[in-house]
Amino acid sequence: MSAHPVAAKIVDKYRETYPASRERHQRLVKYIPGGATRSLSYFKPWPIHIDYGKGAHVYTHEGHELLDVTNAYGALVHGHGDPDVVAAVQAGIERGSQYSTPTDGQYRLARLLCDRVPGFNKVRFLNSGTEATMFAMRTARAITGKDKILKMTGGFHGTHDCVAASTKKNVITAGIPAGMTADMLEVPFNDPVAAEKAVKDNASDLAAVIMEPFLGAGGVVLPEEGLLKRIREVTRAQGVLLIFDEIFSFRVDIGGCQNLYGVVPDLTTVGKVVGGGLPIGVLGGKAEFMNIYCHENTEKPLYHSGTFNGYETVMQAGFAAMTKYDEKTIADINAKGARFQKGLLASIADNGLNIQSNQIGSLLNIHFVNRPTIRAADVLDSEEELHTLMHLSLLNKGIFNIPRGLFILSTKITDDEMDMLVGKMDDTLKELLPLIQEKYTHLLL
Repeated sequence: MSAHPVAAKIVDKYRETYPASRERHQRLVKYIPGGATRSLSYFKPWPIHIDYGKGAHVYTHEGHELLDVTNAYGALVHGHGDPDVVAAVQAGIERGSQYSTPTDGQYRLARLLCDRVPGFNKVRFLNSGTEATMFAMRTARAITGKDKILKMTGGFHGTHDCVAASTKKNVITAGIPAGMTADMLEVPFNDPVAAEKAVKDNASDLAAVIMEPFLGAGGVVLPEEGLLKRIREVTRAQGVLLIFDEIFSFRVDIGGCQNLYGVVPDLTTVGKVVGGGLPIGVLGGKAEFMNIYCHENTEKPLYHSGTFNGYETVMQAGFAAMTKYDEKTIADINAKGARFQKGLLASIADNGLNIQSNQIGSLLNIHFVNRPTIRAADVLDSEEELHTLMHLSLLNKGIFNIPRGLFILSTKITDDEMDMLVGKMDDTLKELLPLIQEKYTHLLL
């Protein structure tokens, strides 16, 4: 980071504002490498430590109240401590948290999801998005008898070995054997010509294409018109399965992006909001494919087990959260996202900046680049120092967002808080402006 006075002021203010977090960080590093058990939770000079959360806010050990627009990276669609979710968990866990058997809770959540998602006839429950995409790929390989998988550059599908690459410029792939990725192919997102060619050229060995309908961790990069439909058509024509990873995107519509865009894949993974704030992954798809797991009429069903699969407490929380995440609620939270985008774009223009803001539904990502972000390469060019300083500046002002410029809204955020968020963003852009004018002139109009 530069020694510019703007940077020094923001960092110094953060150090003054969060001393208790520093103390806890120093204590934690003695037992957890790096002081954070999740890589994304760490940032310099030290990460904040949250004491508790309520509704749309979190509270630090220093006593600061922060408007939370991280919402556990999208898992907390109803914010912290939602009373309906809490009641469901409490009532459920009093009866026992896990039975190692099928349950009514599994039935209720499975039925709800199959009723909503166009590509779901049947589902399997897992414990994370990483597990869901791993089993989606395994399912495709088992069905087709082929080994290769095609993914999109910038697509994030968890941290299992086959897909842990190319999401952002500082991805660390140490420890992953070269052989694990030998059958992984990759083409740029929003390049239908390259995708179609890759599918046709490798059809005899290609089990599936796995893709997010829009890049989530890759910067909320939206698909250009016709992209999803074209990939659906070529995969079907070539006998290749299409997997939509909707773990991040599911929240934008009652039936996910496949419902929004009218393109139905063969297999789909969902998670995050579906667990009501508890860990979950879901693999679903058409019955003809999902029946590979069926023990009743399949000679050698695909093996899938796990101690906490279909964990009853998670089923209760997920059903409560999804029941109240109905079409009206989704329309309301999406409208708030659009309101945020409108206010932010006005602020960007008023400050004479040429930077990008990508938004869909309740998700928004700012990029410090001077051209539209339509591919992962565009996002990777975003100025990292400005992301870091924006994040710290917002924390100094009572806003807790994701360091890479991502904002995720919950249903608990009010219209007044949305206006406050836009105002704090404007204050932060004004604070960064002298640095941009001296060092990043390409971001000025």
